[in-house]
Amino acid sequence: MAAIDFNDDSSSSNAALLSNGSLITVLSIDGGGVRGIIPGTILAFLESKLQELDGENARLADYFDVIAGTSTGGLVTAMLTAPDKSNRPIYAAKDINDFYIKHSPKIFPQNV
Repeated sequence: MAAIDFNDDSSSSNAALLSNGSLITVLSIDGGGVRGIIPGTILAFLESKLQELDGENARLADYFDVIAGTSTGGLVTAMLTAPDKSNRPIYAAKDINDFYIKHSPKIFPQNV
């Protein structure tokens, strides 16, 4: 996961601001195969803290304008953002690790 330092006055940090001055929040999730459990653990913790503040229905997708990932990070991104019939995320961040534990042998087979 990467973060942008919005206190940095460099032009690259200022690129994260729209021309009208609005802040764009971005969550970037690294790849790494079955190691998706690592960001899954961190994201579940973050979402649980947000739920303590804003209620049990709070999801990470509510707090970021853009969520993106590479490789397994893309899979995590899809889990966090895929909408249900009510246009709410199907999965909570706490579901990521259980998904990886159950499905990683099929998604990331070990060639012997």
